[in-house]
Amino acid sequence: TDCRETALPSPSPTQDSKFDRTIHTKTIEGEIDWIDAFQQLETLGIKRLAILGGGKLVASVLAAGLIDELWLTVCPLILGGVDAPTPVEGKGFLADLAPKLELLAVKQVGGEVFLHYRCDR
Repeated sequence: TDCRETALPSPSPTQDSKFDRTIHTKTIEGEIDWIDAFQQLETLGIKRLAILGGGKLVASVLAAGLIDELWLTVCPLILGGVDAPTPVEGKGFLADLAPKLELLAVKQVGGEVFLHYRCDR
């Protein structure tokens, strides 16, 4: 199994280095082993983590069952076509295997709607 290096930002802005620690994660078939990565983050004392990224990143972490909560923003803009961004890219999920979501909160700010969900496992 090969490894990818991930650097974590330093908690202290007074240190010379931008990174305090580096973790080495395993890969499975060329993809990050998220369970291994999250276990390493937990050993560093990290209990909550925000994951911001594109559809491929979100899909891989959802598929690993590592997302507890999901925040979605609906904007007053319709995009479409084969190259339009999507919250979950790649193979996607069949209906019986798709993550089930429980709506926790809805907030409207101007023309945008913010949705907060809990992921049922």
